Amino acid sequence: ADDWEQRKLNEVSDIYDGTHQTPKYQDNGVMFLSVENIKTLTSNKFISREAFEDEFKIRPQRGDVLMTRIGDIGTANVVETDEDLAYYVSLALFKSEELNPYFLQASIYAPFVQDQIWKRTLHIAFPKKINKNEIGQVPINVPTLAEQTKIGSFFKQLDDTIALHQRKLDLLKEQ
Repeated sequence: ADDWEQRKLNEVSDIYDGTHQTPKYQDNGVMFLSVENIKTLTSNKFISREAFEDEFKIRPQRGDVLMTRIGDIGTANVVETDEDLAYYVSLALFKSEELNPYFLQASIYAPFVQDQIWKRTLHIAFPKKINKNEIGQVPINVPTLAEQTKIGSFFKQLDDTIALHQRKLDLLKEQ
């Protein structure tokens, strides 16, 4: 295996945040994500197509990573849909050519990275938050893309297996 290199997140990924305006919700349109939607990346809140076109020049796409940054901080998920998604300022969006998205998600959960995120969080703010520029300063260890893909696939398979068993357990509890 090649050596891993320590890099700052802003050196290996572009980082964005969502709209700072509280949107006008409607019954359908473009799905709108916030902190509470990070686990599933699904929501029952929608904004108009017009608002989406006006406010979202940088949009989440399949293979990008979203991470919570206000209130709950450091929870991440990989975008696995081709549908348009709008997102609130409470989420950070990572777009990277250099990182496998599942490796990035696993890296965000690594204790070292969580500790670095925690150290850069404004704990006196209410709710607590980490600024986008501070996220960019967080160091992560980066192997080759081939190694990232193997690691990322392993953790994705593990997460999928856990989710499957959780669904089975929930079904058994209902019986």
